[in-house]
Amino acid sequence: MGLRKNVTEALELPKEIMLNLPLISLIGREEVTIENYKGILEYGEETVRIGTAAGVLRLTGKGLCLKQLSAECMVVTGKIDNLHFLT
Repeated sequence: MGLRKNVTEALELPKEIMLNLPLISLIGREEVTIENYKGILEYGEETVRIGTAAGVLRLTGKGLCLKQLSAECMVVTGKIDNLHFLT
């Protein structure tokens, strides 16, 4: 992936597309959008774990709800307390 990363940076191409990395957008503490995810590993009102090319992303909070789901993008709403990549 080193050559691909170097070319992406040299040509100033979007990393999330060229390297298949997740693009995460947070709106306050109420909504998070994750693009380029691989799958949902755990889903509950207090924890959501999502597989990505960068590793497993864990969202924690209260009243978490899957608002939107497509092959490219997911939107989780609720009171988001923490976003963390697990190692």
